[in-house]
Amino acid sequence: MIVFPLAAAVIAAVCAVMIGRDAARRPKPDKIAWLIAFALFAVAAGCEVVGSAAGWTPLLARVYYLAGAVLVVGYLALGELYLLAPGATRRFGPGVMLLLTALAVTIVLDAPIDAARLSAEGWRALQRGPALVALAAGINGLGTAILAGGVVWSAARFWRLGIQRHRMIGCVLIAMGTLVVAAGGTLTRFGQPEYLYIAMALGVAIIFAGYLETRRLDVGRVSAPSAPRFAPGVAERVGPTVVPAGPAANGAMFRAAPTAPAAVQPDPAVDFIETTFLALSPDACDRLCETWSVPAADSSFDRSTARSVWGLRSRLSIDGRRRFDAMPPSVQAQLAELYDDVLLPPRSQRRAPKRSRLRGVIRPR
Repeated sequence: MIVFPLAAAVIAAVCAVMIGRDAARRPKPDKIAWLIAFALFAVAAGCEVVGSAAGWTPLLARVYYLAGAVLVVGYLALGELYLLAPGATRRFGPGVMLLLTALAVTIVLDAPIDAARLSAEGWRALQRGPALVALAAGINGLGTAILAGGVVWSAARFWRLGIQRHRMIGCVLIAMGTLVVAAGGTLTRFGQPEYLYIAMALGVAIIFAGYLETRRLDVGRVSAPSAPRFAPGVAERVGPTVVPAGPAANGAMFRAAPTAPAAVQPDPAVDFIETTFLALSPDACDRLCETWSVPAADSSFDRSTARSVWGLRSRLSIDGRRRFDAMPPSVQAQLAELYDDVLLPPRSQRRAPKRSRLRGVIRPR
C-alpha cells in the first residue's frame, strides 16, 4: 500500500518548498536546517513509494535508510539548536553535522545488502553492522534528547521571562512531531509497516506547525507607548491646513489654520525595540538579539540591509533615533533584521497601507 507513504512524501515536500521560499527571501541557518530535514523526510517517503510501486533496488534501500533512519532527526535537532543557542550553534553546529553526514554516507554505502530479501522486505534487507547501528542510535538518541531537552529549557526560560510564547509553543510542537515519527517505527513491530507512514505524515505536519509557530509575532507582553506615535515622515510636526488665498469680505486674507497631528496606530514592535533593546549597551543589545535568533551581522551594508536599517530608523521616536544612531552598524543591522523577520508578521500576512482619500489640497506658495 503506497497511499500512506505517498501522503507523507507530499506533505514533507510541500513543507520543504514553503521553507525553501522563506529561506530564499531571507537566508538564515535555522531555515536551512529545517529545509534539509523536511527534504530528507520527503526523500525517505518517496523511496518507499518508488520501491513499493516499481521494486526495490540497492540504491533505493541505501538512500531510504540514510535519509529517514539516520540523518533526519539530526538536522531537526540542529534547527532547534539555532533557535535555542544561536551563538554556539553557529560556531560548532554546521561542522559537526557535516562530519556526521559524511560518516553516515560512507558507512551506509559500505553496508552489504541481502539480495534475496530485497524484493520482499525492501530497505530492511540492508545489513546494519555495529558501526551503522551505533551511528544511527547516537544521532537519533542525541537529537531526540536535544529536542526534548530544548522543550523543557525553552519552556522554563520563556515562561520565567514572559517572552517568546510562540517560540516556546513551536519548540513543543517540534518535539511532539519528532516523537510521533519515532513512534511509527515502534508500531511497525505489530506487523503493519504502513503504520510508519501514518505516523510520519502526522509527525511531519506537527513539526511544520511548530516551525510556523516559531515565526509568529509575539506581542502579548509588549506595553503600549505612553504617547501616540506619528506617521513616518510626520516626525511629531503639526502641518497646516491651507486655504486658497483671496480677498475676504473685509479685505483681509485667509490665514493657514493649524490642524491636529496625523496620529496612527502605535507599532508594538517598534515600541518593544525602543524600550527593551535600545535601552541596552551595544554588547548587551547584540547578545539579546542572538537570544531572539538574530546573530551578529557583518558591519558592511548591502543595499537591502541599508534599506531595512533606514526603514526601522524612520519609525523610531526622536529619542529612539538618537540611541539607534549611537549603535554600531552591525547592531543596527541586527535590530532591522529582528524587526523585519521576527517581530513583524510574515510578508504575506501584512496589509498594505490605505491610501488617503483627500483630494484638492492646495499647497502654499
